[in-house]
Amino acid sequence: MAIEPNLFERVGTDIERSQRIVRPSLTYWQDAWRRLKMNKMAMVSLVVLGVIVAMAVIGPHLRPFAFSDQDLYAVFSPPNAEHWFGTDSLGRDLFVRVWMGARVSLRIGIAAALLDILIGMLYGGISGYIGGQTDNIMMRIVDILYAIPYMIIVILLMIVMEPGELTLIIAMSITGWVGTARLVRGQVLQLKEQEFVLAARALGASPWRIIIHHMFPNILGIMIVQMTMDIPAAIFSEAFLSYIGLGIKLPNASWGSLASDGIRQVVSRPWLLIFPALFISLTMLAFNLLGDGLRDALDPKMRS
Repeated sequence: MAIEPNLFERVGTDIERSQRIVRPSLTYWQDAWRRLKMNKMAMVSLVVLGVIVAMAVIGPHLRPFAFSDQDLYAVFSPPNAEHWFGTDSLGRDLFVRVWMGARVSLRIGIAAALLDILIGMLYGGISGYIGGQTDNIMMRIVDILYAIPYMIIVILLMIVMEPGELTLIIAMSITGWVGTARLVRGQVLQLKEQEFVLAARALGASPWRIIIHHMFPNILGIMIVQMTMDIPAAIFSEAFLSYIGLGIKLPNASWGSLASDGIRQVVSRPWLLIFPALFISLTMLAFNLLGDGLRDALDPKMRS
């Protein structure tokens, strides 16, 4: 059967409509935020972390007790209307002490993670970009540091330095950056052969400028994800060290030292352990879930 031309109607073309962008233009970070908001668990974790940080700031001011106030008439009081989280062996309000301890634990975790990221990015970036014999020597140094037991470093620092927040941060940062350095080195080895790096090198850009202005922005997303993993690891390390008596010393308190005090009374006064252990676990879980969400949101391959 022959097809007659009169059976068809010429629609024509609409140049303006064909050139119209249907999907709005989004930057890399706008698109990452859009995809992060679609991850319900990551957003819930972000809200939980926001509440914990806010309570660490304002929580101690919600009760009419100071951090070190003692009430010998309220020793080992269970949670009640006056003492929301109960009291300890000296009658100190546990609600105030938990949120004061949150300040210490979060400060140590964030500071240690930031130092790990900064040192690891610089060291791994230089090693991967220069390559050759310099790369081999720098990576062997990383291997040596990675082989040193973490606990030995902490014990040695406790001998030569006064126990406290600064000592813990230094102890965590001495070897904590080696994993980040390896990750950054691998990314730089891939990026330094890309066209934009070769173009910058051809235009006379210095190695420092190429590393800082061209390579680091391209691995920033990976570093943000890495930091969300490093912070809970540092918080747990601080809690563990304080638990075994190598961390924060009295009269200061952190979640780890509070848990260490509570374990002695766990059978008869379980609230002394439950509350600090609960917030340690909740914070670590929220950071890990947020890190998973950020990893998916910042991965260009996941874009749809």
